Amino acid sequence: MLLLRLFAILVVLNVFSVFSFAGDYVEVARPTGFRGMEWGTPLDDLPDLLGIKGETFKNSFFRQNEPLAFGDAKIESVMYSFRKNRLYRVAVAFKGRANHFLIKERLLSLYGRGRGVGVRYGWMWPDFSVEINYNDAADLGGLIYTYEGSLD
Repeated sequence: MLLLRLFAILVVLNVFSVFSFAGDYVEVARPTGFRGMEWGTPLDDLPDLLGIKGETFKNSFFRQNEPLAFGDAKIESVMYSFRKNRLYRVAVAFKGRANHFLIKERLLSLYGRGRGVGVRYGWMWPDFSVEINYNDAADLGGLIYTYEGSLD
């Protein structure tokens, strides 16, 4: 009887943990790409990208005529990163608290309420994440899209 009660408690706890885990995900569809570039696109299929110099950024690229706006916000730069020669991450840099507010408001309108920890705020899907952060001391922020699915 004790074993049966213990098993029932474990089943109930398991069910609740599944519901809480599933609740962490955004309920709208994740972004399929960024500015017309789909996640997982081979680098060779994106000829307008230029490599960023330096060993630290060997798989990172930029576009020469990148629009420096994200909705109503002004941005500083956009970096496209590749893993296994396929697009998996985009990082957007911006300055100023006003731009941080405008970008976050746009993301909230697209994806709904996310989760915040300290200066980081984000949205998660089973194979994707979007994160925005801001550093008051440096007056700089970042928006990062990361595809975490298979690239094979």
